[in-house]
Amino acid sequence: MNEVTDHQMIHGTRAVLELVSGKWSVDVLYLLASGTRRYSEVFYEVGEISKKTLTQTLRALERDGLIARRVYAEVPPKVEYSLTPLGWSLTGPL
Repeated sequence: MNEVTDHQMIHGTRAVLELVSGKWSVDVLYLLASGTRRYSEVFYEVGEISKKTLTQTLRALERDGLIARRVYAEVPPKVEYSLTPLGWSLTGPL
């Protein structure tokens, strides 16, 4: 039987908290839980966030595998963000 030790649980919990510890991470994840959004939609719906901070937050969440970024080959470029399965797995606890 593969039992999870207290140490493993603490380590796993700490890892998850590090993924969503950014000031705006939870807000972005919560918003994307209701559906795919374009950058401008995220910007206006999240609230008082600078474009630079939003871009950094989105890049970090994408790097950590919580959101997916899809770029469409059109002019002007269209970019959409959505939750990955890992991102979805955090929506319950959030």
